[in-house]
Amino acid sequence: MENGMQFFLIFLGTIIIIRIFLYFRPTPSPTVKGFRFHHYIFGIIIALIGGIIQNLVVYAIGLGFFIDELGYLIIGGKTHEDNYSVSSILILVLFVILAFIFRNNLVFWIY
Repeated sequence: MENGMQFFLIFLGTIIIIRIFLYFRPTPSPTVKGFRFHHYIFGIIIALIGGIIQNLVVYAIGLGFFIDELGYLIIGGKTHEDNYSVSSILILVLFVILAFIFRNNLVFWIY
């Protein structure tokens, strides 16, 4: 399997697992001194680590965590329900489609 497709399947699988988990078990993000650590922050960190150590799986998981919450951030979501709003889901679908189209470009520097 080509690296781009492997990346995309791990990336998409990560998003699906996050969505299923949070739908059935909404878990509030940890808050430290008034700052809420949403999973996009962990995604950025994980993706950076994956890029630095040149590990496709870690990179794809991190990017999946980040992209999963990007729509929520763009619409300025405040509640768990905002994460499942039509606009948030449409933005997520758009970014998943873009990730599929540019999958080879997203992994070229890892290998």
